[in-house]
Parts: sequence; structure tokens; C-alpha cells
Amino acid sequence: MKKTVLKILILCHLLLIPSIYAYAFDLQGIQPLHPYGTFSTFSAYSLEKDNWGVGLLTERSIDPNFYRFTLVTAYGITDTIEIIGNVPFVLDYFNDEGVEDISIGYKQRILSESQIGPTVSYLLTFSVPGKEKFSYEGRAGAGIIVSKRMGPFLGNINLLYFKPTNASLEDEYQLRLGFDMAAGHNFNLLAELLVKKSHFSEKIDQVEGRLGYRVKVSSGYFGTLGLGYDFKNREPEVRIFLSLSVVLPVKEKKIRKIYEEE
Repeated sequence: MKKTVLKILILCHLLLIPSIYAYAFDLQGIQPLHPYGTFSTFSAYSLEKDNWGVGLLTERSIDPNFYRFTLVTAYGITDTIEIIGNVPFVLDYFNDEGVEDISIGYKQRILSESQIGPTVSYLLTFSVPGKEKFSYEGRAGAGIIVSKRMGPFLGNINLLYFKPTNASLEDEYQLRLGFDMAAGHNFNLLAELLVKKSHFSEKIDQVEGRLGYRVKVSSGYFGTLGLGYDFKNREPEVRIFLSLSVVLPVKEKKIRKIYEEE
């Protein structure tokens, strides 16, 4: 009898392990189009009217190990209103793969930067469910974005709130801090801090720092490389980020030629 009970307990434990991992999977959520943000921190600035952009964000996570590829799109409806879309796909997560929740965002600038004051925008977002293992079953969110330039430095602050449709999950709060320094004509150094109380906890359960750089490959084309480390739970312990993005229409510099008569 004892052996039978023990076998049942072991079987239940083995069956529960995958569901626990699935329940606590770290979903990415809404992301900015580079260079209108650092790694995940939004800038209050946005695309100009009728401009649009597309980017591919690649993430390699270590412990737990998986790859994430995210298609990011954005379109400037006006000079102050921008629509953002994210489609993330997870690969090689405990021998499984699938689409995460797909996020749609609406960002509007409500205050333009002055000599003293910052640029301020607000963000509204919602998501539709992806594959069950990689999903919150949909959620809605809102946030405030503040940006300020000081010489070669640009600082961004995001305060975000997310409400899940699943009543068994907690509300999520995020603080994203991004710093961007122009270190050269086409080269920017990036730093970011992400502090999050997720849907799976009543306390802060992620404090992650990220460092990297962004290169302007040519007019309208950007590449970003970075490294992230979680100071709190070490889950994931390390992330490696790579993104490529383009903003259209590409504005080429016009060279004015002056001819002198001899």
C-alpha cells in the first residue's frame, strides 16, 4: 500500500512540473521599435506622421535556456500618435515552441520637451492569447512615459500597469529605466534597469540590469546588441539581445553641388 501511494505521489509530482514551468514563464510583453527606446524601455518620442518601422528582436536566454524572436512594427498616425505591434515566438523552451501573447499598443505624446520640462507620452496596450504554455490568456495595460535630453544623454522612465483577464493571476507593475548616450556620430551606449512585480507574485520578483550599444548602420537602419543579468532571482540568469530595425521612408542626405565659373 505504501509503495502504491508513493508511486502516485511521484507521478503527480512529475505531472505538475511542466505546468508550474508554464505558469511562471517570463513573457516579454509590449516592446518599443528601436531606436525609439532602449532594450525594452520606451522613449516618449515617436515616429513622424506616415512613417513606419519594422524590427526583429532576438533574445537568447540562459538558465532557463530558450530563444525568443519578436517581430516589432510601428506606424506614425500623426506626429504625436503611434501604433505599435509585437509578435513574439519562443523556440527551444524545454523542447517546446510557440507564439506568445500578441501585443498591440497605442502611444500618444501629450507634452513636448521644453528647456526645463520633459517629453511625456502615455501608452495603452492589450494582448491576445498565444499558445497556452506561453500565454497570460490576454491582458490590458496602461502606462506613462517620460523622456528628457541633457546634452548627449537621453533618459527614459516608464511606469506600466497590466491587468490580466485570468482572475487567478496578480496584477503586474513595471518600472523601466533606460539611458542612452551618444558616444559617436553613429554609435550610442545603452543602459537599462527593469523592476517588475509579475502576475505570479505579490512582491517584486525581477530586478534586471542591461548594458549594450546601438549602431546606426546607415540612414534609417539600426542594430542593437546587449547583455542582461537578473540581480534578484537569477531566472533567467543571463540574456543576450540582438535587434535589427529599419524606419521608412529612409531620408537620404542631399548633397548640394556648387559650380564656379572660371
